[in-house]
Amino acid sequence: MKRALPLAILLLSGCAANVGGTTAASAPAAPQSAQEALRPYYATLTTKLPKAPVNPALSSNSVITRFAFGSCVNENRDMKFWDVIATQKPQAFLLIGDNVYGDTRPTNGADIPTLTASYRKLSSRVEFDRFRRSVPMMTTWDDHDYGANDAGGAFAYKEWAEKIYETYWSSSDEVKARPGVYESRIVGPEGKRVQFIILDSRFFRSDLAVMPYRDPGPALGWYIPNMDPKASILGNAQWDWLAQELSKPAELRFIISSTQVITDAHNFEGWTNFPKERDRLYALLADKKVSNAIFLTGDRHSGAFYKTQLPGLSKPLWDFTSSSLNFAFGKGDGGEREPDPRRTGGLWGIPNFGQIDIDWSAKTVKMTLRKEDGSVIEEQVVQAID
Repeated sequence: MKRALPLAILLLSGCAANVGGTTAASAPAAPQSAQEALRPYYATLTTKLPKAPVNPALSSNSVITRFAFGSCVNENRDMKFWDVIATQKPQAFLLIGDNVYGDTRPTNGADIPTLTASYRKLSSRVEFDRFRRSVPMMTTWDDHDYGANDAGGAFAYKEWAEKIYETYWSSSDEVKARPGVYESRIVGPEGKRVQFIILDSRFFRSDLAVMPYRDPGPALGWYIPNMDPKASILGNAQWDWLAQELSKPAELRFIISSTQVITDAHNFEGWTNFPKERDRLYALLADKKVSNAIFLTGDRHSGAFYKTQLPGLSKPLWDFTSSSLNFAFGKGDGGEREPDPRRTGGLWGIPNFGQIDIDWSAKTVKMTLRKEDGSVIEEQVVQAID
């Protein structure tokens, strides 16, 4: 006797013309992505997501003369640096990725319980609570608060990770209304306008290209350039948005990327993984005649300054990397391990934060990399203001 095939196999093979009154033509369309398949599940969740302590607003009329930034905060480690940064009296603080390490003990649950637990732990730290309640903050994410190490657009749980992020950081309605967490703000009166362009280098990013396995492994990372012409970091919608933002008038701009932009000296994550995308970014800056931009980056667990001169720009382009606030991997200057003609000084694998001081009368920007005790590691003064 011929054995009947399961209904699922019949439907997938197209052999079920009419089973139980349901035709293949009337069956629901199969999900086209893991994200689409998970949406009904997320719609049923009643999880109470954590929220950061209340945060004062940064007035759009503020004349910015000092702000600070940093990345890579392990919620379980020492938090004294928050009080140190507060003593510098910044008008704002940019937390630019790996704001918690919510993927370090994953359960593989689609509701990412380790991520919410990490945010709750961060909120419980009194130093962070005190700082958050006193200094206006802007944020973006990197992989460890996105939900998976080195993850990009293929991350199955990214829509729930976005929900967690936007709830915790009280994201604007504009951010909540679209995929990804990118945003922009212009602060200050005409003549002293500072634009903060905060990119999302995770939600839309194509897969990384990986070198063949070898033993021992490479000292400076496994990734190689992805030369696929369709590969992207920002995705089409964010690229269009960025072009519009760069068309807005501002005397000084800071473009925030969670990963480094200029350097090619390693094979870890960075814009070096997608050279066509970086060329597109450089071409966009030249097309918009944006010679007043500075990149602020993180991710590397080391701090450094990088500089390059691009065709079409009248001033050098700088990348100021600050990482990590409390989770550094080295003990000092590790620059010999990673030679780089674009780096202007050391590669400081010690806890650090970045500070920006703006002198509007001299039209200068002082970029200072500081230790966790506030003392200066290195600084650069640049003529970046239009």
